[in-house]
Amino acid sequence: MKKAYAVIGANFGDEGKGLMTDYFCRTNDNPIDIRINGGAQAGHTVCTPEGERHIFSHIGAGYFAGADTYLSEFFIANPMLFVKEKNILGDLTQKIFIDKRCRVTLPCDMLLNQFAERLRDNNRHGSCGTGIFETVKRCENPQNRILYGDMTDIPENVLIQKIKAINSGYCLERAEQLGITRENSPEFFELLENENITINYVSDLMYMKNICITADESIIENYDTAVFEGAQGLMLDRDREDYFPNLTPTNTGMKNVRSILDRLEKRDTEICYVTRSYFTRHGAGRFDTECKEIQNKYNLYDKTNVTNEFQGNFRYGWFDLPEFMHSLKTDRKYALKDKISIAVTHLDMTDGMIICPTGKLMPEDIAYMAGTAKVYKSFGETAENIIENVPVFTRSM
Repeated sequence: MKKAYAVIGANFGDEGKGLMTDYFCRTNDNPIDIRINGGAQAGHTVCTPEGERHIFSHIGAGYFAGADTYLSEFFIANPMLFVKEKNILGDLTQKIFIDKRCRVTLPCDMLLNQFAERLRDNNRHGSCGTGIFETVKRCENPQNRILYGDMTDIPENVLIQKIKAINSGYCLERAEQLGITRENSPEFFELLENENITINYVSDLMYMKNICITADESIIENYDTAVFEGAQGLMLDRDREDYFPNLTPTNTGMKNVRSILDRLEKRDTEICYVTRSYFTRHGAGRFDTECKEIQNKYNLYDKTNVTNEFQGNFRYGWFDLPEFMHSLKTDRKYALKDKISIAVTHLDMTDGMIICPTGKLMPEDIAYMAGTAKVYKSFGETAENIIENVPVFTRSM
């Protein structure tokens, strides 16, 4: 039977989803990597055994492992950031499929996002500044919604006029709602009225169109292995009201995966929930086990996540076992009879143990408590650093 893996972040993101996506694509035949939520705000780091390193944000993290990418209907495309990533990677060696139903970020979405965050000052939402929330917000109204297929099926001059109409209509109304004015943000209006930005954006879109292949979920049937690559984490899911408003506007768990799998031929499916051996959060918001001292105690560091204008500092904390278990239990309503596994990354930084406020746990301990079929333990940055282990005992949650 064909296989499927769902790589789901269990916490606030940055758990190691890129590493596990790369691993499953390397260790299984004929893989395709499916992006199932979010957009180019994702930063999934992959390091190859040969020393190549890239932070994947648009193209699937299974790229170095030879996997083609399918940007599903639940993905939010950004032509500007796609072209930027493509230029870093050079000539693409794998196919990139894209669904016509993808929502697409416009320059005005990014501008609204960034200027609104600046005005929030100390009350920032922790946004990455790539316009994901504003894209979702704009697309709630069919009049302002432009899907990928809508944009690529019409003449460029017509598309430019449509974008300009959104800029001069919806965007100004939205700016007023967010408190963006000509007095406090004159640069916003200068950029919004700059026609060259729209023209260059459409040029990037056409470039993306020439590289990507239009497809729907049926393309997955051509591959022996489907690896569903999640973005962000379960504690940032749009429905986690206990962490509002510092959330992502998309579903980060199995909900979208289940929707796609239910339309395909049955596959032997494994859901892999990924966590570090400690907790992190990049950006503002509730973080119950945050502990500044833990970084120094264990010499924790991160090559990918650096302090930036919109997200701020990368924060460290103890492993929060109750929240971890709650997140898995909540998401498993979409699991049906799928196999469940847990991946624990960054164990090389914590002597192979999960560090909790009250003591240390072995990865097998939380696998046992979650009733999972398998645990993956990562002691480094590459797929070669991952060890698979089947716990002796398993039970239901």
